[in-house]
Amino acid sequence: MGVRDRSWRRVVMGVGLAMTAAIASAGEPNGAQLFDGYCAECHGARGRGDGPDADLFSPRPRDLRGGALDQYSDDDLVERIRHGRPLSLARDVDALHARASDTEMLVGYLRRLPTLAWRRLERGQELYVDRCEACHGPFGRPPAALPVGVRKPPRDLSDPGYQRATSDATLGDRIQRGHRGMPAIPGFEVRENRDAVVAFVRLLSPGYERYSRLCAACHGDDGAGPGAAGGTVKRPTAVFDAAYFAKKDPEVLRRDVWHMLTEEGSAMPHMSHVLGPRDVRAILAYLRSLPAE
Repeated sequence: MGVRDRSWRRVVMGVGLAMTAAIASAGEPNGAQLFDGYCAECHGARGRGDGPDADLFSPRPRDLRGGALDQYSDDDLVERIRHGRPLSLARDVDALHARASDTEMLVGYLRRLPTLAWRRLERGQELYVDRCEACHGPFGRPPAALPVGVRKPPRDLSDPGYQRATSDATLGDRIQRGHRGMPAIPGFEVRENRDAVVAFVRLLSPGYERYSRLCAACHGDDGAGPGAAGGTVKRPTAVFDAAYFAKKDPEVLRRDVWHMLTEEGSAMPHMSHVLGPRDVRAILAYLRSLPAE
């Protein structure tokens, strides 16, 4: 389960939109969407341990459908997922070599960090989580479990080709007025809210996803550290600001990123800061509702 500091928060900020109160008080959490956003990248869309990142670890992530959940009560599982000891994971170096492009993605994204306006991005992120993530996914890629009534997968907002071909004005217009199968989104007639979401959408990229999943837990979304795991791990000494990159040789940076990917220990984090007990129970209910395969 990937984890970020601010990036996984679902707390509604005071953005001056009446719609946020209705969203915050909405019904039961959607277990399928929560699982897809927090767990499926490693555990797979159906919990079989076959997610797109599963091959990076040895042994692979656990098959959650093979009786593992039956060993514990829901109360025990809620406690383990939210507060339990992080599970150590070993990287499969051969698999990482096969995906060496991750290094370039991460280096490219790291170099963006000092240029980003984080206050504006935080606001845009909260609006995106509330109004866009259900269809477009936490990283811009549509989730496997789409909301009821959505028949066609939405646009992959993290696709670099789409990002290059689509202007800020076009993105803002589509957010406000809708486009093809996407409806107009209430509340985005307010220019500053629309612009904040456009700014966050511009952040979405393969490099952003990789950084969020692999680095932000320790280094923080902004690269200043500590991230969400700051209370349980040693605080990172590197601050990814302009001064850092001014004195960092590009090849040394690539070497350091590769070292972190291959040598440093990883852990499946625990999620008390981003998932409440109701969220975890919704995820468990979703897994248990899946038909036998």
